[in-house]
Amino acid sequence: MKLTQLLSVVLLLSTPNLLLSQARSFRDFIIAANSPTNPKASAANFKTAGGKDRFLLEEWGKGWALSRGSEMVKEGYGFNFDFEKNELYLRKDDEDVMIVADNNSVRRFVIADGLDSIRFVKSIAVDKTNKVFFQLIGGSTSGKISLLKLRTSKALPVNKNDYARNFNGDYSSQYRNESVYFFVDAEIGVKGFEKMTRDELLKLFPQHQAIIVKLVTSKKNIDEKTLIAFTNEVNGL
Repeated sequence: MKLTQLLSVVLLLSTPNLLLSQARSFRDFIIAANSPTNPKASAANFKTAGGKDRFLLEEWGKGWALSRGSEMVKEGYGFNFDFEKNELYLRKDDEDVMIVADNNSVRRFVIADGLDSIRFVKSIAVDKTNKVFFQLIGGSTSGKISLLKLRTSKALPVNKNDYARNFNGDYSSQYRNESVYFFVDAEIGVKGFEKMTRDELLKLFPQHQAIIVKLVTSKKNIDEKTLIAFTNEVNGL
């Protein structure tokens, strides 16, 4: 198996403790390469292993990833993200092998979803371990305010008494998704929430009342699109 010198690879064989000697010659950006028989290794299997309820994409997508040492992996690789395990997956275009990125070594990455570029970052302000990837959906990490989203996916127990699933022989896992949002601000620190109303946003950011009143016309819970628009306007984006 050949990978660029930007990568450090450990091939997971049938014997977990058996390491390939060539892995020592690579850097630490990638730590594990799974067998092509792994159910997550191909685009087709993303669909059967949970689809978009679990993964960002149902097929490998374009993107890039930046390591802690500012090394970039981009050309010649496909990308996907697993919300259940909070893991970045890569595949070298000319090799049918899925690679699991080392969370400790990856600083940030972007995966294209159609015309959208989905940004993932870490935030030591939110996660003291600095291992969890959050979606950066509003603002920027260097701006006044950033809006992060932590989406988690959890497999639900299979109902063995479900007649339709028994009849079709369908015992695949179904997933439930939950999302928590975080405003990260130099002045107020971190504010985590699942839902937020206009009054709560006004209380949190009274200095931005004019922007809030303009964008938020209802007293009900604010939708994600409006929260993004607010964060971007505060940052002048």
